[in-house]
Amino acid sequence: MKYLLDTNAITAILYNRTSPVLRQMRRHENEDIGISAIVAYELYFGAFLGRQKDRNLSIIDSAWFQIVEFGAKDARHAAEIRAFLDSKGTPIGPYDLLIAGQARARALTLVTHNIREFRRVPGLHVVDWERQRGPKLVT
Repeated sequence: MKYLLDTNAITAILYNRTSPVLRQMRRHENEDIGISAIVAYELYFGAFLGRQKDRNLSIIDSAWFQIVEFGAKDARHAAEIRAFLDSKGTPIGPYDLLIAGQARARALTLVTHNIREFRRVPGLHVVDWERQRGPKLVT
């Protein structure tokens, strides 16, 4: 696996078949792309809140993405990132923190449209397939 897709990247392709993210994905093998279990949670939560719950759940369930379980190494990286960002007074959201920790722990490039938030994470490779930016390593 090479890429971990953030929630906004997944949403772009699940609900917009002409998305630039989808075009970029087609350039890669399926096994190169995955989503965090945290992203899966966010997608399911959004589906359960929506008006078209059954339709949205069906779309998510039919997606072919490999779901990457969150482990101890991921947790350690996320905790280190949180401590660093908190000490700088530049925290990021709790789910984004876990996703960033997982991507960094596994040396995966995070595909996100939320470059502004994730660029604060040292050592994290990020790319924005909606705007064709990246990959960039935050140091």
